[in-house]
Amino acid sequence: MVSTSYLISQGLHLCVAVSCLLIHVTDAASSNAHKDAKNEVSKPSSSSSSNATLFEGLPPLIPDRVIPARKPRNAGKSYDVETPNIERNVQWYNEHNPDQQYNLTRRSDAALDADTVGGYTLDLPENAPPIQPSSDDVMIQATTSQINDFKKYSAIAGTAYCRNVVPKSEWNCVSCLQYVPDGKIIKTFTSFASDTNGFLLRSDKGKTLYLVFRGTSSFRNAITDLKFDKVAYPNVKGARVHKGKCISYRRLSDELTLKLGFLASYNEIISSYFPAIQEQLTAFPNYNIIITGHSLGGAQAVLAGMDLYQRDHRISSKNLKIFSNGMPRIGSPEFAYYVDSTKIPLYRSVNERDIVPHLPPQSFGFLHPGVEAWIKSPGSVYICSKEREMIIQTTTIQIKATAFLRDDSNQTLVRLSRI
Repeated sequence: MVSTSYLISQGLHLCVAVSCLLIHVTDAASSNAHKDAKNEVSKPSSSSSSNATLFEGLPPLIPDRVIPARKPRNAGKSYDVETPNIERNVQWYNEHNPDQQYNLTRRSDAALDADTVGGYTLDLPENAPPIQPSSDDVMIQATTSQINDFKKYSAIAGTAYCRNVVPKSEWNCVSCLQYVPDGKIIKTFTSFASDTNGFLLRSDKGKTLYLVFRGTSSFRNAITDLKFDKVAYPNVKGARVHKGKCISYRRLSDELTLKLGFLASYNEIISSYFPAIQEQLTAFPNYNIIITGHSLGGAQAVLAGMDLYQRDHRISSKNLKIFSNGMPRIGSPEFAYYVDSTKIPLYRSVNERDIVPHLPPQSFGFLHPGVEAWIKSPGSVYICSKEREMIIQTTTIQIKATAFLRDDSNQTLVRLSRI
């Protein structure tokens, strides 16, 4: 039986999604009126080649760790997925039937071709060999060990909502003691403007440092979630991430300007946790680092993981992993490809049909990095075979698992969702 709280939460998620679209349309009409407010936001550097930092007390960027990834062919405004597909198809046809060479063209280039109508191909090339299922188009059943990891890190992310943990620094909730019984809270952090919260935890038994970010649980967080604007990601040239807008509102007759957005809300607390992690890693150099977060906290977990990797030689894919739950899209395709190029393991757990991982929409220029873990039902978890979601603008006959997942029980396309 579905609980009332579940129904309420799902209804809230839907309202948030609809509000996102409405607010973005409204903001587009009034963008000129807010130019002055936008200009008040601190501007990032245009290049990552400099070791300068926006934050006092942080180590400089490591030059060879902020090199942009090779720009994906699908990145950009056109989202051209047809050309690389044609190249793969031509290669496949020629390999399987070398006596028959195929000349496939883009649909837009074949407008006068008798085999196309309205830009759509009607027939396969003559004598085309049968298409066999591709091994990279399937989902992989998660192992028991992987499922246990997802449960553990999801539960740890959930402890950030407990008031005893943040801000009281008391590690005594049920999930606290169940998953990290020897946990010791090193530091908690919070910010007023965007209500960003989290904590740093150490487990000596597990030889692990946990950096945890809380998700949306307040009105100010909801405003941060609702904005779709991107801003240049200052650490990597060409990459862009969710920024949000400057929102002015009146409270107790005092007008406050909030610099909101995934990057802005994250920047409010970076100076709080970064030195603490460095101190812990110096004292415990053999410890691993796990960064986790739920919803908005998942986005901040990814930004934190990148900052640690970019500023500390001791941190790499060998001792750092990131687990997010119900995470919205963070940035542009260039940002997603950069994150994956670091080789730092990043798993995005999403539950059934939650709408949050679909926001901001791909049509607004956002793309997920990392490997997607789809929780179809309790105990039934699938790992998508690609390291990032695809850029999909049209539905094709053969749907990539990382873009949409087919639910054979009711012949519908479903996506992943929040825990």
